[in-house]
Amino acid sequence: MTDLGNGQSPIDISDWLASNDAAPEFAYGSNASRVERVQGLPMIHFHSGSEVRLGADRYRLLQLHWHTPAEHTTEAEEFDAELHFVHINEQDDLLVVGVVYRLGKTDENLQQIIDQTPPAGAEDGKVPSLSAGGLAPRSDGFYHYTGSLTAAPFSEPVQWYLARTVRTVSQRQVEQLQSLTGGPNARALQDRNERRIICVGCSE
Repeated sequence: MTDLGNGQSPIDISDWLASNDAAPEFAYGSNASRVERVQGLPMIHFHSGSEVRLGADRYRLLQLHWHTPAEHTTEAEEFDAELHFVHINEQDDLLVVGVVYRLGKTDENLQQIIDQTPPAGAEDGKVPSLSAGGLAPRSDGFYHYTGSLTAAPFSEPVQWYLARTVRTVSQRQVEQLQSLTGGPNARALQDRNERRIICVGCSE
């Protein structure tokens, strides 16, 4: 097994500092193109035309996927699901936007994703009827740190932006998400190793 670096994800979000650095701006508008399974994880890919903007920087939306339970924690609080939007820029640098969910009311966006994700073995030729435009994360600020992918090959570095606003997911939806991944699929928390966490776009 390849030795992993000191900047692995996920981590507990704590002791963060407010920052005036650019917050993600979402210019999403393209439609889903296909579903791919990697190590059992369904990934919904999108046509070009959706991006995250960080000041002058542009990152194209590649795909979205999810983990249950959530991978990141906040001040040691655990959550029930986490949605990941994976982006790449022209230099092949990766940026992932994460959204965490706690048990509560049904989330309509998540339900759209669930309904458009085929079960294992039925992905061929399936084009999800999903527009990225309606899925763009909305949050009162984003926690930002430098980490890694949370699935093999656990590559570093990845620029992480975790939505500070926690959304809700129903117990039924958690069960549906896990059914599509063959059970829970969250990676354990990793050592922070003194990494700096900032909050961008925070109102307080």
